[in-house]
Amino acid sequence: MLSHWLYFLKGTMVKALIAKNDKIEVLKNIVVPKRYYHRIDLGVAILNEIFGGQEMPGILPGASILFTGSPGTGKSTLALQLADLMSKNSGRNVLFNVGEENRFMAKLRADRIGVKGNFAISQIEEVDELLEYCDRHGVEVLFQDSLQTLRDGEIAGNARLRTIVKKIQASKELSGMTSIIIGHSTKGGQFAGPNEIKHDLDVHAHIRLDLETGNRIFELQKNRFGPAAIPYEFSISNGGLDFQQIKISETDDDEGDEKASKSADRRERICKLIKEKMIGGEKISGYCFERFDIECSGGFWRGMLAKAVKELERDGIKVIETKLDGRTHFAIEGA
Repeated sequence: MLSHWLYFLKGTMVKALIAKNDKIEVLKNIVVPKRYYHRIDLGVAILNEIFGGQEMPGILPGASILFTGSPGTGKSTLALQLADLMSKNSGRNVLFNVGEENRFMAKLRADRIGVKGNFAISQIEEVDELLEYCDRHGVEVLFQDSLQTLRDGEIAGNARLRTIVKKIQASKELSGMTSIIIGHSTKGGQFAGPNEIKHDLDVHAHIRLDLETGNRIFELQKNRFGPAAIPYEFSISNGGLDFQQIKISETDDDEGDEKASKSADRRERICKLIKEKMIGGEKISGYCFERFDIECSGGFWRGMLAKAVKELERDGIKVIETKLDGRTHFAIEGA
């Protein structure tokens, strides 16, 4: 009897399921579309790493990304910068659909931050009309600013938000379109919508204000296709977020001056360790904290590695980059 059921499970059942539903396919027969092997290159190393890590940098085509953050933190500014990078460095057909402001206000913002913007700006209010336009014109990346400004017929409230997201998701399954959706947030920075939307979308990116420095902390709180929970700190000015001035933030549970002192001591200790290892002839990667049994996030370690390399070069010591097991390692030349 057991052998009969095994035969049923191994043969007949699989064939029957495939015959009933063309969405079911034997794993070995699945052919992955070529577009998934060519991630969207933003042209900025740190942004590529944020979304895809060091091994698979960039944004996976077809990914759906939710942007959240308190009002005034720079969600729309960052979105415009990303749209510009995608169209400029990857040659993607990008559509930026505005609802928070009209296209003239979007143009003024773009001019202020120096975005040339070789991509289209639209003001389409109905989700069906928007997706039909994207399909007809071969839009590869859709920015929606914001989710709450889109309509879906007479549907209202959270039900409207849910159906809009499901329609965008269904559209990307057919076309492979990447979507970046800005969501309203409460004053406390929480997403002002049903939590299931955060679960439905592939990536949840959150931006917040550092009250002490005025910088912006950007973190992927969820990422199905790369690293998550690494807070990156960017300075911001009239030119938008500065992707060249970056450091890794890490939260400490202590308070006040004691917190600042402990954090500084910890950074100094880890940076000193990295320099000592490199001077001793070791090749150091952004993942060596595991090898050295250092308790910190990978993002924090990579920030300390960048700091150590900068200090060594400042002291006249030449640091070289090498590839080992697909990862970038830093070493002192001749050590």
